[in-house]
Amino acid sequence: MSALPALAQPAVHVNNVEHRVYRTSRNISLDGRFTEPEWAQADSITDFRQRDPVEGAPGTERTVVRLLATPTGLAIGWSCYDKDAAHIVRSQVRRDAELRSDDYVSMGIDGLHDKRSAFYFRANANGAMWDGEHVDIETGNESWDGVWDVRTSVTNEGYFLEIFIPWATLRYAEGDSVMGMNFRRFMPRKNEEVLWHAWRRPEGLRFLEKEGLVGNLDGLPRRPRIEARPYLSTESRLAERRYFAARGDTVLARPSNDANIGLDIKAPITNTITADITINPDFAQAEVDRQIVNLTRFPLFFPEQRPFFTEGSAIFDFGRPRDSQMFYSRRIGLGANGTPVTIPFGLRMQGRAGSRQVGFLAAHTSGDESTTNAVLRVKQDVLGRGYVGAMGTFAGETGRPGSAAGGVDFFLPYVVQGGQNLVFLGNAAFSRDSVGGETGGHYRVMVDYPNDNADITLRFDHIDEAYDPALGFVQQRGINRIAGSTQITPRPHKRSRLIRRYEFNVANYEVVWGSTGGLDNASFSVKPFGLQLQNGDRLEATVRRRFDAPENAFALFTNATVAPGQYWWTRSEVQYQGAEARRVKVSLTASRGDFYNGESSDLTASVRLRRAPHMLLTADIQLSDVRLPQARFTANTARLRGDYAFNPRLNTTLFAQWDNQSQRASTNARMRWTVKPGSDLYVVWNSAWPTGLERSIPWARPSRGGLVTKYVYFFRA
Repeated sequence: MSALPALAQPAVHVNNVEHRVYRTSRNISLDGRFTEPEWAQADSITDFRQRDPVEGAPGTERTVVRLLATPTGLAIGWSCYDKDAAHIVRSQVRRDAELRSDDYVSMGIDGLHDKRSAFYFRANANGAMWDGEHVDIETGNESWDGVWDVRTSVTNEGYFLEIFIPWATLRYAEGDSVMGMNFRRFMPRKNEEVLWHAWRRPEGLRFLEKEGLVGNLDGLPRRPRIEARPYLSTESRLAERRYFAARGDTVLARPSNDANIGLDIKAPITNTITADITINPDFAQAEVDRQIVNLTRFPLFFPEQRPFFTEGSAIFDFGRPRDSQMFYSRRIGLGANGTPVTIPFGLRMQGRAGSRQVGFLAAHTSGDESTTNAVLRVKQDVLGRGYVGAMGTFAGETGRPGSAAGGVDFFLPYVVQGGQNLVFLGNAAFSRDSVGGETGGHYRVMVDYPNDNADITLRFDHIDEAYDPALGFVQQRGINRIAGSTQITPRPHKRSRLIRRYEFNVANYEVVWGSTGGLDNASFSVKPFGLQLQNGDRLEATVRRRFDAPENAFALFTNATVAPGQYWWTRSEVQYQGAEARRVKVSLTASRGDFYNGESSDLTASVRLRRAPHMLLTADIQLSDVRLPQARFTANTARLRGDYAFNPRLNTTLFAQWDNQSQRASTNARMRWTVKPGSDLYVVWNSAWPTGLERSIPWARPSRGGLVTKYVYFFRA
């Protein structure tokens, strides 16, 4: 890797560059103290303005950002001064914690300065790290994990961070000298957000159209030829037991011990397109699914948790999320009951080729369900941040004809009068289950007006009965749907010490009818009262009116079914959500009213306790007391999560959950030790117990359990 020349001038002058990185020929030592003399010579970014609470006003505390280009990466120095430094909130240490309860800084780096792609990096005063990649102005992919590092120091003047991002972590065109960047600071005790650019309320850090341009970055090193992560894992499984009330345990499987090896490789095809290869992947470190009691007739959507499929997943978004997605990666490598299926090989390529974004993913599964799966995606840039695109998927099982799906979509964002956002989007898609099989279509169009004082949406969907992409997720087929929302969120005319803004949802509706006619289901709601307080607390009240017309009886809960028919019901709901900065945060949602041909009372409660700077404890409960003419039951779900972080590189988590529909309690305990950036040691324990039996269950003897140890070593060549 070649060294960068110190104090070099850009080879080509670039207009509109607002800040020039200081070049140095040596690397820095991360300690959060700015001991190298280069920091004093670097230019400062100090013009931070409030997005909230007073739009456009200077920040109430001074913030300074400096940038150094070193031979191996970009160093960012943050000086976050605070006149009341004793009250800096720094409660979290865990890797990938969202950090919204803490004082933190974040930055977006658009290495291609195309205003469409960026990586985000966030850190708090403890040096806890979070990262993600850009999807659009409202969302990001928080599952992306980059290789970078940070060190901090806290004094009576504030907190200070040295952040180092290797050049190989970023994406930039060869020979370019400019990157798009933006910087943001959040102060929870004031609920204050300041930014260098895009500080208007309809904008924000993800509004790349207003990013700043940073220059003097010519001559950056070429990307490494290869990045590799070989891993070694071992698993010890307990004897799996089934418990009977009348007799002793029955052993279903003996204890076993397994070892596994695999390899993940990242190789650049060009400076802007990357290939990822996984061989015999292992996902032991992935988050477990939440246990949920489903009181509807529609299937539940569970988010993807496996790293190979979550990284870069935004390129494969097509259709309405969680409702009519053409590609749902959990269809690959997970059986019908959610049990893992071996994936011996997977390939992913993605990046940018000129004005196009491209993505390709292929994976092969083996065993009883041997399949070949592939998805190809292309997006062509249009307008400022928009695109028109196409995607196709294929799933083929050995010995059977393959299933295919394909379609085109568009996303057209505009900035209209007054700097407000207006977005048009939609798609047309088709699927065929086999050669000569029936073809089904899905058509969608949506208009969105997502802004600070109003958020208005209107959408229409049509889904044929035959539309069933083999690699997709479609919640309901054979329908037409009209839906929309009109949320008005004005702020007080004069700045209030108590109220930041009001929230009124004057019309939230979704009406679904069958393709052959007849109302299938509908939902209407009005929020006549809603408040967001200056400290971050939120209060709201909602009235809901629902309709459902199941054609067939369906199971609602154990020994409780809903008969075919037409049902209308009305419910009232109140909600309180505590501010993130509170040491003890409480969130409550209570609703009561009719439910099908009976009634129910529902309560959802969450309590989160922070003990700075190492412990975070969260307890959630969900209770639904349902009274129907034919049955009465209470559906219960409970979760307890404890996070204890010894430091930003050694984190532990215990997640326990239970519900009385599956009659199962489970625990997931994980430890992650980052030996060095990119190299991690994981220790994971999973176990489950049946509950609700006639005799008590000895906690020392779960029905199943296993201990996994996995070490991932990272290197570049």
